[in-house]
Amino acid sequence: MKFIKYITPALFCAALTLQSCEHFLDTKPMESYSEDLVWSLKSTADAFVLQTYNNVLPFYHDIRTEEQWTLNSVMRQNCPNEARDLMNRDWSWGFNQFGTIRRCNLIIEKSQASTGLSDADKKALVAEGKMLRAMTYYYIAKHCGRVIWVDHVLAETDEFNLPLTESIDKTYDLILKDIDDAIAGLPETSLQGRINANAARALKSEVCLTAAAYSTDDTRKKSLFEQAVAAVDGIQGYTLDSNYGSMFNQDGARTSPEIILAQYYSKDNTNGAGTLMQEMLPNQSNKRLEDYGGRPFFNQDLVFECWLEHSPSQNLVDDYLVIDQITNQGVKWNESTQFVNNTTPLSNADVADMAVDAKELDDNSLAYRTNSNAPDVQINDFMYKNRDQRFYHSIQYDSCMFYNELITLHKGGNLHRTAVDGKTPGNGYIPITNYIWRKYIYVNAERIFWNNPTDYHYVIFRYGRALLNKAEALLGLAQYDASKVSSAVATFNRTRTTHGNLPPSIATSLADAWHDYKIERHVDLALEGDYYWSLLRWGMYGGEANHGKPAGDIIPELSSPATFVEISQDRHRMFVGTVGYTNADRTFSKKRYLFPITQSIINANSAINDSDQNPGW
Repeated sequence: MKFIKYITPALFCAALTLQSCEHFLDTKPMESYSEDLVWSLKSTADAFVLQTYNNVLPFYHDIRTEEQWTLNSVMRQNCPNEARDLMNRDWSWGFNQFGTIRRCNLIIEKSQASTGLSDADKKALVAEGKMLRAMTYYYIAKHCGRVIWVDHVLAETDEFNLPLTESIDKTYDLILKDIDDAIAGLPETSLQGRINANAARALKSEVCLTAAAYSTDDTRKKSLFEQAVAAVDGIQGYTLDSNYGSMFNQDGARTSPEIILAQYYSKDNTNGAGTLMQEMLPNQSNKRLEDYGGRPFFNQDLVFECWLEHSPSQNLVDDYLVIDQITNQGVKWNESTQFVNNTTPLSNADVADMAVDAKELDDNSLAYRTNSNAPDVQINDFMYKNRDQRFYHSIQYDSCMFYNELITLHKGGNLHRTAVDGKTPGNGYIPITNYIWRKYIYVNAERIFWNNPTDYHYVIFRYGRALLNKAEALLGLAQYDASKVSSAVATFNRTRTTHGNLPPSIATSLADAWHDYKIERHVDLALEGDYYWSLLRWGMYGGEANHGKPAGDIIPELSSPATFVEISQDRHRMFVGTVGYTNADRTFSKKRYLFPITQSIINANSAINDSDQNPGW
């Protein structure tokens, strides 16, 4: 199948020179190349558009940043300031995207004015420009609500001191207008890596959810939920992939029937260090294992020689349900019949000898031992067997196999959290949580290494995510029509059963449906930059979406400490503890529902002032 490589033709790149502008409203690129050359041919126009993809699509796979704001992925020996509410109004989180917005406006205007492009090409390029502009502004809007909307190419003589949109509702009206125009003008199918109308529908479904969450107009909310449902129902030609893990590795990158849009990188110009894998795989050698006393040795020494910086938490792992072998229902790992019947709860004192620091054990800790001390009875079997299939595709855990190696994450294991010196969690690029990411890791003939070539990709939009957007919209509509609850459950059961191979949810009440939906979205979209923004939406909805709290209240999932698992060397005891390095200080204040309008933007623009700043900043 053909796909787009994100390599702008060298000749075209050589023809572009970008001049800087000292004004805050960045007007790059200023044209010092021939517009006739660029916009008279589809090939050169495409080259400009694809270079703009490189500006826009990374907004949708900033996984490192956004997952670490939540409890999904825990930094090895740190905790982000954002997770501890340590930002201020000077925080530069990315408001200034005016150079990218100008590129989008150039695509729209120059395509329309071209005398060399066909009408069909003009229509598609204009629509693509509007989709890219909508994607850029949605990135800004979900951070701070109001934006400086620029819908044309600014000249040096234009007024640059432009105001913020007057309301969040107005921001989303403008974004949705661009998306609707894109849907009308884009082709239904496209080369892999290129935007089509279905990608625009997928984006619309999520934008509608966010717009509804931040609106106070009840009629508007209902309309937005209905639009989200219609957008997903309009997606054609995509189905759920029964091999969930393959969507995120080399097996399904270009063949998955679920991927609507992805950004692809070729091994011709991509090495391990240029991918997410470099910071998700550990660094360990048999020599270090010999010194530390860890086992087993690796079949291939230095098979893992990367620079791990973050790893999945026990908080996330808790949501990968286990199939109860008696009731055949999906339940939490420590609630299954097989776990309860074969283990006994312990006190913190009973596992204190396993902790590196006494602070790891607190009132939130859990601890258990197996009822039998037989060598073949191991507590990790009761914890990890019969899980949601996405767990095995997403997480490396104690006693799993990966890269033809036995991964051991219990005390004394080859990748245990203290597997460098036996006493310092996370030291030497080792996972601090005793879990390692498997999702988004390619299995290549050569190991993942900083200068080893590798293909790679990031999924931007997929059908499963769109279905979950539809389920959320139906839950929103259930406040007006109770019959929508069953429709919502049926919708998210599609990913639950196809991706997770779990029994379907049997929720009938709105509260139970929200509970099961939140777990489903959490695990299906883990490591896809979704969870933080979903938690904000659910908090803004309030009620059943946020533990019965009022709209705009504190979000418990963003106010809880990060947790890890510790399994004894004989695998008869375990505990869940609190990660150190200030991870117990995670908190959420209500002002974080909107990030600040970066103060430097306010200072540089006479059309806005401190009174325009978002609440609390």
